[in-house]
Amino acid sequence: MSALFQEYKASLKDTTVEATLDLYIFRPLAFIFVKLIYRFPITPNQISFMGMIIGIISGIFYAMGSATSFIFAGIFYGLTCILDCSDGMIARLKNSGTRIGRIIDGLVDYVSAIAIYTGLGIGLSRAAFDFPVSAWLLVILSAFFVGLHCILFDYYRNEFMAHALGEVKSTKEDMRSFSEELKELKQVKGKPFDKLLIRLYLFYLSVQLTRSTKKIEYNREEYYIYNKLLIHLWSWIGPTAHIFVLMIASFLYKPSIFFYFTLGAANIWMLLLWLIQVQTNKNIRNKS
Repeated sequence: MSALFQEYKASLKDTTVEATLDLYIFRPLAFIFVKLIYRFPITPNQISFMGMIIGIISGIFYAMGSATSFIFAGIFYGLTCILDCSDGMIARLKNSGTRIGRIIDGLVDYVSAIAIYTGLGIGLSRAAFDFPVSAWLLVILSAFFVGLHCILFDYYRNEFMAHALGEVKSTKEDMRSFSEELKELKQVKGKPFDKLLIRLYLFYLSVQLTRSTKKIEYNREEYYIYNKLLIHLWSWIGPTAHIFVLMIASFLYKPSIFFYFTLGAANIWMLLLWLIQVQTNKNIRNKS
């Protein structure tokens, strides 16, 4: 049992940056799946694409609009989240992760999200819900703010891993690194898919970066102390939180729960956290 627990820990990122819902719900389920397929020649990218297919199936069930179909949609959305956790876990256990794989993981998440929110919009239009505004407007606004919340969570998590843990490059360094890799790929014939993925990822990084590209140095110990709690708080508006709330809303056939969370509570949470985060990082820089 101890060896199994150690293997589980080895499959995780640093638990400091793991979202609470991932750590206690989705990743344990993903680890069971990983153990079942570990001996087979299944790659992390193949798992990512499996998750994308299941995400599209979830969107199809949402589009049906019935209470029963929403339950199945929620279940398949949960399976998508489990597979999303699994690809990174098996990559860490097999030491088979690649930069392109990291981009593919993000890309299939977007494809799944598009399928699910499109299906949700179609399903709510078919159903007899009495919303104060158009169901499509609620879905589009929700998709926009979910994306914004996830970008901010991803940005501050990467910054924490870079400045507090020294495990990855900061977002700005990551952008420079991928820009250099794209320049090298341009010298090579072929690999159009890899080039396209890197261009898309660079665009994503550019959205995250709203300040100067000048590198900011922090005291690692102080950054860890002051941001450890904040990174956990950011996770409550990260992708897993939105997935979990939509699953609950789907099981209960009450999509208003999801809209109240995404358009109301999560936006208030985002604004408060951003103000605290900016002031916290400013205080750390002033002490350095």
